[in-house]
Amino acid sequence: MPMSKTNSIEKQLDKNKNWALVSNKKNVLRGIEKLLADGEKIIDVLDGLYRGLKLSAEGDLPGVLFATEKRLIYVTSELNRPLYEEILPGDIRGITFERAFSSIIVTFKLKSSQVTLKTFDNRAAVTRFIEAVTLTGGVNATAREEDTLRMLDEISKTMNSLAKMNEAIGVDDEAAAGEGKPSLPRERLDFLYREAKKIDATLSEMIGQVEGDGLRDTLTNDIIILSSLCAGEKKMTDEELAFIAMVLMPIEGAAGSPGDNFFSGNDFPSSRMDEIVNYRKQIYEYLRRARPGADIEGYTLKSMNLLENLDREQGSTHADRAGSALYTFSQCLIKADGSISPDEEERLKKIYRLINRGAAVSPTSVTVLEAEEEETLEKVMEKINALVGMDKIKEQIATLINLIMVQKEREERKLPSAPFSLHAVFYGSPGTGKTTIARLLGKVYKCLGLLKKGQLVETDRAGLVAGYVGQTAINVDSVVQKALDGVLFIDEAYALVPDDIGGRDFGHEAINTIIKRMEDYRDRLVVIVAGYPDEMERFIQSNPGLKSRFSRYFFFDHYSPEDLLRIFDSFCKNVQFRVEGKARKTMLALLASLHAKRDRTFGNGRLVRNIFERIIERQANRIAGITPLTDDILCTIEAEDIPDEKDMSG
Repeated sequence: MPMSKTNSIEKQLDKNKNWALVSNKKNVLRGIEKLLADGEKIIDVLDGLYRGLKLSAEGDLPGVLFATEKRLIYVTSELNRPLYEEILPGDIRGITFERAFSSIIVTFKLKSSQVTLKTFDNRAAVTRFIEAVTLTGGVNATAREEDTLRMLDEISKTMNSLAKMNEAIGVDDEAAAGEGKPSLPRERLDFLYREAKKIDATLSEMIGQVEGDGLRDTLTNDIIILSSLCAGEKKMTDEELAFIAMVLMPIEGAAGSPGDNFFSGNDFPSSRMDEIVNYRKQIYEYLRRARPGADIEGYTLKSMNLLENLDREQGSTHADRAGSALYTFSQCLIKADGSISPDEEERLKKIYRLINRGAAVSPTSVTVLEAEEEETLEKVMEKINALVGMDKIKEQIATLINLIMVQKEREERKLPSAPFSLHAVFYGSPGTGKTTIARLLGKVYKCLGLLKKGQLVETDRAGLVAGYVGQTAINVDSVVQKALDGVLFIDEAYALVPDDIGGRDFGHEAINTIIKRMEDYRDRLVVIVAGYPDEMERFIQSNPGLKSRFSRYFFFDHYSPEDLLRIFDSFCKNVQFRVEGKARKTMLALLASLHAKRDRTFGNGRLVRNIFERIIERQANRIAGITPLTDDILCTIEAEDIPDEKDMSG
């Protein structure tokens, strides 16, 4: 009996890692099966928010972009009647992509217009998709991050040799030796000093969080790279050189070390001017050692990469704060002489993108977050109770703790105790705090003596399922070994049981192996599965072993507009932004409007992150031409910085 067209399409898609994470597959399949020609093969897929030529021209629509051997086809996923739009490879003049805080924006440049896709897939998935498109032919420009390439070109122009490095900062042998004392306006010197002091407070704290000199060295090199970009083709002024010295001296250890009082006041200490002048020689040495081409391979700043990895391990916000400090450094450096040109405004925008471009996500689909040492149950509960919203979740955790403590007391008194399971199902939409709670639950279990380590190992279908018989069990065992004595968190677990797939799927092999390991390591492994409610219900019902082992359910509801505003407040606090009263009201109105129109894909915390990202960009554009910059200007968000609802759909 010949295979149906639907089954043939599903068989192709089942081999694709990105497809496993697509929601509403039935809707998408219903649309794509009507559009594919007989024999037309799907090469790759990418899901996200699409803005096309006619389809969603006024706003973004969620769906899936298919790359076939003949064309690109976008099919909506959330509409009852799927809509579509196609792009022929011959119409594509170039492809670029740019990393934002929580997404990647892919732009397809056409003959007289462009279309965009904002995806939450990782960089590896995006580059793989773009390569698939270029292989179809007709793409005239290589898919690269164009703004970053231009920045790298500018860096190489100013720093590709020792002579160029020297020229970029205007340091000659006499200045490098520390001869001559520049005359700097006192008011401007005091302002630069105070900004350097704030930057030092942020960066020094982070240097203390990382063992060795790795972060110190990468920050030094990245500040030199940013300095070069700020300078462009011109020589640096005395004010600019003084500011670089004030920022680099504490990082290098020449100032700001224990017992040093360089940053003890609010105004620049005149007695330290000789040190600033002499430090030019050290700046020269830093420039001579700098290798920007190697250090930003992958088009990111290495210090930001290092801090993003640290954030993933600790659940911290170091990268956000460091990015804010580095951007403040760049703003102050460009405006250090009291003026700013249109060319410098454009440089600032490019620098902002470079700082916030983010690290490439590792191709592996397994992330290990180690539990912190020696944390008491009270401390962990303080963190849980400090989270925004989630009142029902907090009550459930408190009840679970009480249950565990009572059962342990009964065991100690040799009384019979009722068996209970720690394995859990997390229902809910994206951005509702499921991963955060899973990480904290691991710590709770450790504090209660149920787990030795309490670390969180996060994975999904891509990290568990292989493409051929036997390998899936090996993948699962590898992940389980990492999770032993801690928590295994499987996000979008329903993807292990693809909907309406005929025949054998390797996801079932993964489930059977997981069930066996849950039994084998019943005292050493806690498994938490997460995803949308309907799909997770289907997942649990798909195997009797799952239903019997998962008896604890946590429902993560959408945040209220007020809770979303509190999340926004926390983002602002992390990078020392102050929100004006009118801006705060405008932000709440935006959140309330988006919340009223929400569906199950509503981004919650991720949405707030996207809005926050837009606000920072708009604020940067608003103040780019203001001189002199004050602390108040740098740290204030005004109503005009808040995007409107139409902007957020773009």
